[in-house]
Amino acid sequence: THSGLWGITVPREYGGAFVSNAVLAEVVKIIAEADPCIGQIPQNHLYMVEAIRLDGSEDQKAYFFDLVLKGKRFGNAFSEVGTRTVNDVKTRLERSGAGYVLNGRKFYSSGALLADWIPVIAKDEHDNTVVAFVERHAEGLKVIDDWSSFGQRTTASGTTILDNVKVLPEHVIPHHLAFDRPTTMGPIAQIIQAAVDTGIAKAALRDTIDFVR
Repeated sequence: THSGLWGITVPREYGGAFVSNAVLAEVVKIIAEADPCIGQIPQNHLYMVEAIRLDGSEDQKAYFFDLVLKGKRFGNAFSEVGTRTVNDVKTRLERSGAGYVLNGRKFYSSGALLADWIPVIAKDEHDNTVVAFVERHAEGLKVIDDWSSFGQRTTASGTTILDNVKVLPEHVIPHHLAFDRPTTMGPIAQIIQAAVDTGIAKAALRDTIDFVR
């Protein structure tokens, strides 16, 4: 948080450094070489920063980018178990009075336990994919530390349960727009993951050479 690394891709007009994607990849690679868990956790955070940049309203950009620059971290509640494809999302965002309610169950929520906000992928009443930003300790939201794995064991990629979680309209982004036209949304996610993998590989190669010698 104090290093400012969580905000390096925030646009300059909102107070960020807006580093190039090449610099972003290099930064993530260096961190992942030291500890791949620390390199992995910011992936979804930085993915959401890009989502806000692409499709957030001006008010949403001002609000969420300010939070990021103050050190607030985004987790994720994207993936689900038992669906046919990644786009087959069962979590629903439904109208309720002047706002929305969110219901669903997520798996593989990397970084959610350690986050300040949890962006949730859901389908709205028009069956469009949206991102609903929910504060970590919102009523009805529960993050379970049930992740069991080998490799990156401290990414806190457990289960997120959403039970009638209230969401303000200004905290919802039309995420489907990022895929209805050519954007950097998908490539940003992939280059960060590739940088994590490169950092892991570099450390493994270094450690192997040291061991052999």
